Parts: sequence; C-alpha cells; structure tokens
Amino acid sequence: MAVRHQGERMIRRKRNLLHVVFLTTVLCFFLISCSSGKKEEKKDVPQGKTVAVDGMETVKGINPPATSTAPAAKKPGPPPSSTPARTESRVSSATARPSYAPSLSLFSAGFRKKVVILEFENKTTYQEEKLGETVAKRLSERLEATQRVVVLDQGAVSERLTQEGFKAGTLTDPAAMKRAHQSFGAQAFSFGTVTDVSLLSSKSSETSDGEISYATAKVEVRLIDASTGNLLKTFIGRSPIFGTRETGEYNRAKAVLKAIEFSLDEILEGFLRQLDLLEWSTTLAKVEGEDLYLNAGKLSGLRVGDLLEVYEPGREIIHPTTKISLGWTTGQLKGAVKVADLFGVDAAVGKVVQGQGFSVNDVVKSPVR
Repeated sequence: MAVRHQGERMIRRKRNLLHVVFLTTVLCFFLISCSSGKKEEKKDVPQGKTVAVDGMETVKGINPPATSTAPAAKKPGPPPSSTPARTESRVSSATARPSYAPSLSLFSAGFRKKVVILEFENKTTYQEEKLGETVAKRLSERLEATQRVVVLDQGAVSERLTQEGFKAGTLTDPAAMKRAHQSFGAQAFSFGTVTDVSLLSSKSSETSDGEISYATAKVEVRLIDASTGNLLKTFIGRSPIFGTRETGEYNRAKAVLKAIEFSLDEILEGFLRQLDLLEWSTTLAKVEGEDLYLNAGKLSGLRVGDLLEVYEPGREIIHPTTKISLGWTTGQLKGAVKVADLFGVDAAVGKVVQGQGFSVNDVVKSPVR
C-alpha cells in the first residue's frame, strides 16, 4: 500500500510540473507578442510634417531615432557655400535649367503626337474601289480612336507647304516633312502600299442567286520621322480569310474592306509603340512681349497651367558618308513658359515664366522626359 501511495504522489507531481511549464510557456509567448506589437506601433509613422503631393498624403521629415534613449536627430542644414551647385548638362547648352518648379506629372506629359497620313499606293489588280484612299482613311480613324494621336489633314498641310514654295504632291520629300515638322509640329508621316487582295465568292445555295464573299489583304505601312525624313519602321499586316464573310449587296467590296481593317488592326499596336519613341515637341508660332503662341493646344493634350521649356532650334547632324540625318541636337535652353489659354482647334497662349529672347520656330518641349 505504501508503495502504491508513493507512486500516485509521483504521478500527481509530474502532472503539476507539466501544468506549470505549460502556463509559463503561454505567459512568455503572450508577453513577447505584446512587446513586439508596441515596437511596431512606434515604427508606423515617422515624426514630421504631413503634406499633400499630387493628391497623395506624404510624410515629410526625418527618420525616427534608432533607440528611445538616443537624442532626436537634427534636420541637416544647407550645404556649405563653398560647395558648387550641381547643374544639369545639356548638348549645346551652357546654362542651367531655370529654377521654376514644373507642375507636370508623368500622366500630363503624355501629349498626343501629330501624324500626317498620306494616301496608300494600290499595287493590286483590285480596282473597284479607291483602295489607297480608303486604307489611309481607315488608318486615320483607328489612330484617332486611341486618343494618343492627332491626325493632321493632308490637304491642309500640302496647301500650306505649297504657299511656302514646295511643289504640290511632294509630301514624301524629306525636305517637305521637315518643314511640316517646324510649321505644324508634326512628329511623323505615314504611308504605304496595298500589295495583295484576294477574293473568294460563291453562291449561297443552289436554289438562290445570292452570293457569299470572303477576302484576304496584305498592307505595308511605313512610319517616317518628320524631323529627319528617315524611315523608322515598316509594318506588314495580313488578314485571315475567316471573319470576312459578307453577303447581300456589295458583298465583295464589303469583304475587301473588312480584310483591310483586319490587316490594319494587326499592325496598330506596334505602330503606336514605335511612335511613342519619338519625343513630343512643338514650336513657337508667334511672339508678342510676354505672350508666346504655341503650335499645339487642346487637341494635342495641353492644359491651362502646364509648364513647358523653350529651346533654340538645334543643329541637324548629317552623316558624312551616308548623307543620312542622324537627328537634331538640343539647342540652348532659353527659359520656361506656362500655358495660360487654349484657343482655336489646336493652339495655345503661354506666359513667360523665366527667360528671354524668344523667337518664332523656337522648340517647345515638356520638362518631364
């Protein structure tokens, strides 16, 4: 009996010891969790002044001290006067960027590129429609629908250049393109050829005179940099025969037009990506004191309050061997202009923010690039 009682007491002691260990472990875990939670609360928001930037609240201040006992860090003062100010270097520009504060966000800097779409050449045997004119029109409609492109009227550009001494119908001449770039702010020209149209027609049934038509088409689209007259890229779009089925009146013409649209849809994304590589710019059309008139406005995506930079026209660099234009250098930075008013179809009035000596054909660019 004594041995039995002694065994029961040992079992009870072990159970009690396990209970104590378990409760101790739970208590330690609880204390550690509380202490870590308090430390995280201290790191949520650094001490400082809260300001709003572009619609978002931002904390402006210094980092919190590493420990609670360390003294608060002092805000660093301005650099010693002996340290020279750092300036941004520019090609053909010895002056620093003006000390204005540009208000353009990256979204606002996405101005629309101006493109001139010329009539396409029809190299097919299909002559029932004005195919070249139709392709140019459909391409223009698709580009404008993206709201990233301003399509300039070919007739208006041609008439203006004729008044300036260029021969009519010479818009494919690099010299004419460069002039359109200066006078209209055109970034690019586009034209091409229709090289293949195939038609497949058959009766809808043996007992009916109705006809079913299918078509395929191949379109080559060339994108030209207006500032240099250089070919940027040639895009080729081919349409599948499926999806072009047309019946009823003018079924053949409708099938061909649908094939043309499929071909253009195939090249559209690549066309826009290549166009985005061109830098947006415009020119000064007129200068009257503090008022600068710009060859771009609401249609190009400008808004009242936008800040822009004004440069002297740069120099075009021609390769000595190939005689191909390598592009234009950046002219000297003259100053900045703020859009004060939008007028006409696509023009704006800007007020001088900083700088002087502005003149017609000075280049206007976005400060966000």
